[in-house]
Order: sequence, then C-alpha cells, then structure tokens
Amino acid sequence: MINLSKFAETLDNLIFEHNNKEKLDGKTLASHLGVAAPTITRYLTAKRAPTINNLVLLADYFNCTTDFLLGRENENYVKNFKSCPQFSEQFKKLLTHYGYNCLTFAKATNIHQSRVYDWKNGKKVPNIDSVIKIAEFFDCSVDYVLGREN
Repeated sequence: MINLSKFAETLDNLIFEHNNKEKLDGKTLASHLGVAAPTITRYLTAKRAPTINNLVLLADYFNCTTDFLLGRENENYVKNFKSCPQFSEQFKKLLTHYGYNCLTFAKATNIHQSRVYDWKNGKKVPNIDSVIKIAEFFDCSVDYVLGREN
C-alpha cells in the first residue's frame, strides 16, 4: 500500500533538488507534466495517490524510479527507462513469465477475479496500491510491473 506521506516527502525533495537547476514549484511542475496544479498540491499534501500515468510522468520528469518516488527504495537508481506498454499487455507478460493464469493469480493475491480479468483484457487499469501489491507478490519493482524496465 502506498505511504502517501513518504510519497509527498520524496516529491517535495525532488522539487527542492530540481530548484537548483531551474525555478520549480508545484504549479510549474504541473504545467510541465500537463496536469492540473491542484493535482500536484494534493500529492504534496499527501491527500491523493497518483494515477499510474501521473506516477510515470513524475518519474520520467525527475529521471527516477517509480519505486523511489513511492518510497519503496531509499536511493534513486538512474536507469534508461522505456515507454510503458499498455498495462494489459504488460500484465499478460507478467502472468506468463511467472507461470500464472488469471484465476490462480487472483486466488494467490486475494484480488477479485473479475478485476484481474479486467486488467488482462484492458478494460481497467489498476490503481497504485494494486500495482504495489503485484510488485510485492512477484518480488519485483513497480517499474518492472509497469514495463519501464526489463
């Protein structure tokens, strides 16, 4: 589960560090990312978790891992990331790679079966808590779950 306070603290620190390069505040960051300024404010005040899209936008902007942003890693390991595929495609690859089908994965993770099928079929995208749960289950990074790294 996402620790909103840790996420907010990490994001605030990244903005502060980036300020040494150019003037950056929440409103300017929002403009660079193409999101509403109140969205960044809610992240910084730990009132909202980012969507997967916004998490990747932030990680790309600050050239950091999503796991670092989420507080799952204490250090940022700068890597070359690739564009994220559609979640449904990446999820199918994960299931195949780890030897699960939707039913066995749903039972093993206690995630409702219909939700798992919706992810696989591209009808829905998981929230951040679900992505973290998937990463923990497969013992891999959030970036791997999202397809940003090999």
